[in-house]
Amino acid sequence: MSIVDVFRKAVEELEKGFTIALITIIDKEGSGPRDIGSTILYSQSGLKIGTIGGGDFEKMVIEEAVKAISEGKSRRVKYALRPENIPSNAVKTSHLCGGVVEIFINVVKPNPRIVIFGAGNIGKPLADLASFLNYKVVVLDTDQGLVSRDKFPYADEIYAGDLIEYIDKNVFKENDIVIIAYGEVETDYQILRKLLLKNYPGHIWVICSRRRCSWMLKRIIDEGIELNRFIEKIHMPAGLNINSDTPEEIAISIFAEIICVLKKCEEPVKSLNLVKKLWESISKNV
Repeated sequence: MSIVDVFRKAVEELEKGFTIALITIIDKEGSGPRDIGSTILYSQSGLKIGTIGGGDFEKMVIEEAVKAISEGKSRRVKYALRPENIPSNAVKTSHLCGGVVEIFINVVKPNPRIVIFGAGNIGKPLADLASFLNYKVVVLDTDQGLVSRDKFPYADEIYAGDLIEYIDKNVFKENDIVIIAYGEVETDYQILRKLLLKNYPGHIWVICSRRRCSWMLKRIIDEGIELNRFIEKIHMPAGLNINSDTPEEIAISIFAEIICVLKKCEEPVKSLNLVKKLWESISKNV
């Protein structure tokens, strides 16, 4: 399979929502089974295309790629293809080629899909900003009048109907980002509850006050849902504290926090710490 085929498959896997690793030999000292530039595609879906030599060496590289995908971090690793004179910074293999090769595991994540529950006053600027940031956009509401192609021409999907039924019938991926912005207390709670019951794998932002946040967490605990499995991925009240007021400003504060989480910066810890503190406090009193 040519390198063009590898890249074509890489794009297909990203379009499906899978994180991929492009594994390339970037340096070689002495003999090795493949030359510099040889590349493997390994996808979160389990797909592997290409080879950099096979055997124990390639198996070890794939295992390292799985770790890299899990951590979301690219890396360089050296492998010794000989039983002796192994460099201190190289990993030993069972190969007898005699050389040392260095590989680069380039982790590539698909653009997040932003799933917005609620197409009202805040839902619209949220969707507009998501599209501007080149994310895939899904907009959902119970009101057909709020969800239309004229209003959201850029959306990958629009849906009007039963929101809980939508969650039941659809598959969510780890890189999905849900924003609950419907605005009606019970509906917002039921959406959050259903996502947790379905073991939703991505991050969730909930637009709410601190008081409503506490109420929702307590109710979830009272219903016996194991919140500790999701506590690192629930962000509420949604958004960084920038004294936002208008729907547009609120949307900016939320996407500022989303970007911080995706880029692994420290600022969102404030939001997560609030959820954790409330959760811990509520748990002690239940």
